[in-house]
Amino acid sequence: MKNLIIYFTYSGNTDKLVKETNKHFGFDVVNINRAKPYSPDYDTCAYVEAKQEWENHVHPEITGLDVDVNKYDRILLFFPIWWYTFPMPVATLIEKLKGYKGEIVLFENSYTNDPKYMENSLSDFKKIDSELNVKLGLFNKSVNEHIKFIGKLN
Repeated sequence: MKNLIIYFTYSGNTDKLVKETNKHFGFDVVNINRAKPYSPDYDTCAYVEAKQEWENHVHPEITGLDVDVNKYDRILLFFPIWWYTFPMPVATLIEKLKGYKGEIVLFENSYTNDPKYMENSLSDFKKIDSELNVKLGLFNKSVNEHIKFIGKLN
């Protein structure tokens, strides 16, 4: 089975998780970004830009998705939790995955440990595209737990 990792990061935590986990697999990796970068100031990013996108359901333009996802059987989608769900650049990604026939597995991380956020992101994902085959992966787990989990997928 051919796997692709797609991820979004702001602070670098998700980037570190993806890179450390992928050392054991060597999957192709795509890092998506908001076309207009978020402010480097955390408070501006979190409490102004990201919050406004979330409140207004804005799906901002993204860059980085320079791959034919249909060449892959599975997408491992990594992202932080922002405002109780995925960041809105991930919402844009979901729109761009329309028609993808493979499996999508969600891997999420957050400063808080509320599993409701994982349920929120799955529900919000399905609101954007209920036809995609999306499944829950891991929430707030270690690199080693990711390696074990992903190893069992293959």
